[in-house]
Amino acid sequence: MRAHPLLFTFLILSLSGCARPNDAMAPIVGIITPKAGAVTQGQAVTVDGYAFDDHGVTSVTARVVVDGRASEHEVLPESERGKRVVHYRFQVQAEQVGNFELQIIATDTSGQTRTLSMPLVLDNRPPRLELERVELVDENRIRIVGTAQDDVEVDRVVVRYGKVFSRLNLPKGKNVSFFVEVPATTATVIAVDAVGNRTELPATPKP
Repeated sequence: MRAHPLLFTFLILSLSGCARPNDAMAPIVGIITPKAGAVTQGQAVTVDGYAFDDHGVTSVTARVVVDGRASEHEVLPESERGKRVVHYRFQVQAEQVGNFELQIIATDTSGQTRTLSMPLVLDNRPPRLELERVELVDENRIRIVGTAQDDVEVDRVVVRYGKVFSRLNLPKGKNVSFFVEVPATTATVIAVDAVGNRTELPATPKP
């Protein structure tokens, strides 16, 4: 479950009016970032999120599970403990190759807990970039047609010509096609994936 701060504002308004002395609801947990569910090896991943409980959240624990082995630590600042809406933020280092799981465990004042799990993929492979056509439109303009692919997600495709970096208006996805004309006779196409891996190819028309 991913969450936006506005969601928790809505929950306060809708649930605080019907709060009862007996706490029958476990906390609600949301992760705002990371969004893509992928990291690179050695990268310090910032995890940002919120937890809500109508009686108060006393603890938020982060647990990282790799190959069945878990490590965990408290990530809720002492100043946030006991509040109904709390914000947590911490970093986790991706040292292992492969898949691992991040678990966020929130505990309320009654001792009830809720666990939110997010599988993370260690993505060390840069995007695959293919330029299908690079052709001269006129003496000062070229047309570039190509595709960018990634195992997780292509975040953006940028064309550099001279000192200009032009980000193409494309949807994010595993397979992205693009068509662009630029006022230059040569350029460089750059594909960047969700965790920052990148691939560059020169775009020069064949004589």
